[in-house]
Amino acid sequence: MRLSRRFILKRDQISVLIAKDFKLKYDSTALGFLWSMLIPLLMSGVYYLVFGVLMRWGRVENYLLYLISGTFLWQFFANVVMQNGRIMMANAALLKKTAFDRRLLVWGTFFTEGAHFVLTIPVMILVMHLFGVRFTLAGLANIVLIVPCIALLAVGCGYFYAACNLYFRDLERIMTIVMMSWLYCSPVFIPIQNIPQKVLAYYNLNPMTGILCAWRDVFYTPSFHPQRMVYVFCVALAVFLAGRFVFRRLEPRFAEMM
Repeated sequence: MRLSRRFILKRDQISVLIAKDFKLKYDSTALGFLWSMLIPLLMSGVYYLVFGVLMRWGRVENYLLYLISGTFLWQFFANVVMQNGRIMMANAALLKKTAFDRRLLVWGTFFTEGAHFVLTIPVMILVMHLFGVRFTLAGLANIVLIVPCIALLAVGCGYFYAACNLYFRDLERIMTIVMMSWLYCSPVFIPIQNIPQKVLAYYNLNPMTGILCAWRDVFYTPSFHPQRMVYVFCVALAVFLAGRFVFRRLEPRFAEMM
């Protein structure tokens, strides 16, 4: 009974955080939620022009679908990580409430961006149909593997960034470079078959490589290859546990570091 009450309390707190984030993010914008779809679509257009036309990587079948599917997922992951850099400062009043579980701020960011992301899936389904690609049960099965992996990885990175940025404010600049480098080291716009064989093993060490490949097994080439996700889950779990450890060690001084 006590556990049920704690779960309901945390659920309600996260719901309030999500509602507040939606209001702050879209209250003063003309297009509102549409920006969540327009930004990845516009980025995909730029990537298509640069990499598909100018660099001629677009000879891959349905390259625009390849770009859109990868860009939407990467944008979701990057938003979760980067928005946690200022999540503590944006909720300074909550940090002084001893009864409030500060970890919910990081999870709140994940669920807020997750709500945006889920609502963009119809756009990807529409693009699939335009390219004549159909859903299969094998492709959908990948979602069961992807969700826990990207949740652990994004929240783990979010824990680390949210906590450490209070102590080391220059981390915000560093993380911008890290995320940009991570983007270029992930198969968002570079087809994985174009990666030289001699570096492919190192390329696959990046957990986002496995996540993006599994995601494209849903929307780009529907199929099911669960073996690649074993390594990804182990890395994501390690990042999550490490991030939570750092968060909990630094948490006692959050209020005084504001």
